[in-house]
Amino acid sequence: MILLVSIAANAQILNIERARVEQDSSNYFTGRADFNFSMFNRNAGKNNPNNFLQLTFNSDAAYISEKHSYLLLTYYNYLLINYDSQTERNTIASNGYAHFRVNLHRQRRLSYELFTQAQSDRARGLELRGLAGAGLRFAILRKENTNLFIGSGVMHEYEKWQSPEEGEGILISNLPKLTNYISNKSVLNSHVTTEAIVYYQTGYDNKIDALRNRVSGDANLVFKLNNTLSFRTGFNCTFEDKPIVPVTRFVYAITNGVQVNF
Repeated sequence: MILLVSIAANAQILNIERARVEQDSSNYFTGRADFNFSMFNRNAGKNNPNNFLQLTFNSDAAYISEKHSYLLLTYYNYLLINYDSQTERNTIASNGYAHFRVNLHRQRRLSYELFTQAQSDRARGLELRGLAGAGLRFAILRKENTNLFIGSGVMHEYEKWQSPEEGEGILISNLPKLTNYISNKSVLNSHVTTEAIVYYQTGYDNKIDALRNRVSGDANLVFKLNNTLSFRTGFNCTFEDKPIVPVTRFVYAITNGVQVNF
C-alpha cells in the first residue's frame, strides 16, 4: 500500500502494531512503503521568499513464520527551508528511526519479544538514540475483530543530545529502563478500523537522583472507501517529564491522508 499524508506537526512515535497481522497462515512477507516529496515557496518579503523542500520515507515490513514474526519498521523525514544557493539562511530538520523486533511463539497467549532501535531527531537536538531490549507480550483479548495486548520488558537506552544552551555542547544519557505498552486494533465495521498504542518508559538517572519518565501514544482511524482506497487520520504525541536538554516536553503530530491498498 502507498500512503500519501499531509502533516500538521512533526513527532515520531513508533507503532509496532502497524506491521503485525493476526492470521492463521504462515511463511509469507507483508508490508508497505510510502515516499512523499514536496517543494513549494511562501513569500517573506518582495525579494525574500521562503523555499521549502521536504522528503519523507516510511516503510513497514514483516515476515510471518509458523511460530515467530519478524518486523522491520523505518521512517525518515528531511525538511530544508530556504534552500536557495544564494542565501545562507538555510534551516535543515531531519528525523527518523529504524526498529527491528522479533516476536517469539507469536500465537501463544504469552509470547516473547526481542527488539533494537536507532533514532534521531535533529530538530529537537537528538543526535542519536540507540536501544536494545527484551520483554513479554500478553494477549488480553484476541477475537476476529478486536485484538488487545500488553507488553512489558527491560531495555538499555543510549542518548546523545546537542544542548540548545550555550556552552553545554553534547550531553550523554546511558540508562537501563523499563518499557511497557498497551495496544489495540479493532474492526468496528466493514468500513472503519481503529489502531492505538500507548507506551510508558522509565529509568533512574543517578545524575539527577530521579526517574526520567516518557509517555507516548499513537492512534489512527481508517475509513475504507472501497477495496482500493481508504482515508486515514491519526494523532501521536510524546511527553517527557525530565528531558536530557531543555526542549519542549510535549510534542505531537496530526496526520490525514489517502491510503491506496494493493
